[in-house]
Amino acid sequence: MAINPRYLLALGVVVLGVGTVVALRIRNAPPAPAPAPAATQTATTAAPPAAPPAAPAATKPLPADCLYPGPAPVPPDGSTATEADMKLGHDAIQNYVLELEAYQACRNSQADNSPASVTDQQKQTWLAEGNAAVDQATALASAFSVQLKTYKARNPKS
Repeated sequence: MAINPRYLLALGVVVLGVGTVVALRIRNAPPAPAPAPAATQTATTAAPPAAPPAAPAATKPLPADCLYPGPAPVPPDGSTATEADMKLGHDAIQNYVLELEAYQACRNSQADNSPASVTDQQKQTWLAEGNAAVDQATALASAFSVQLKTYKARNPKS
């Protein structure tokens, strides 16, 4: 099965997009409502006052730091790899691509939500670092695709 690098990147964006939305909802979740008074409570027992609602944050918090993923996995050699090697290589590369895309999203978030004291040059550096990560992800997915074609040529029934 040939893996289209664009598919890997699109899949990562969807997964990352959902993960980001969930993370933002958790981070910005309102406080839990006070529990309802027990049905057996008598009129003489006063319920504790409800806590005032928390004020919404003025801006989105910046990530503390965007950590670049560790060393890239090496695609398996399609001329000698087994089917298990190819599957393991695929999974490792796909996970690494997702990490690179998360790094890019973090850098984009830093640039988009930075305080006024951050220079435009710093914002451009963050964006360039994020874009370079996605370029590496594309190159890695392409390298795996080449090895997968080599493997399939050697194993037409796979």
